[in-house]
Amino acid sequence: MTFAQRKQLVLAAWVATVTIVGLILTISTPDLWMLVAILALGPAAMASWFWNAPEATLSELIARARSRP
Repeated sequence: MTFAQRKQLVLAAWVATVTIVGLILTISTPDLWMLVAILALGPAAMASWFWNAPEATLSELIARARSRP
């Protein structure tokens, strides 16, 4: 599983968890659902924007260079 796939899985789990908590609390007003949407999608959007893959280590760069033809 690549870093991008793991990142999307974590962010989808966050959104699903916040939504399920909203359903469990039986939120009935649109204002509170907007708050739930902001709490679910806001951090996910920010993490998607700023959470990048770590830079390759020196040993990873060497291994990648050796594997090239």
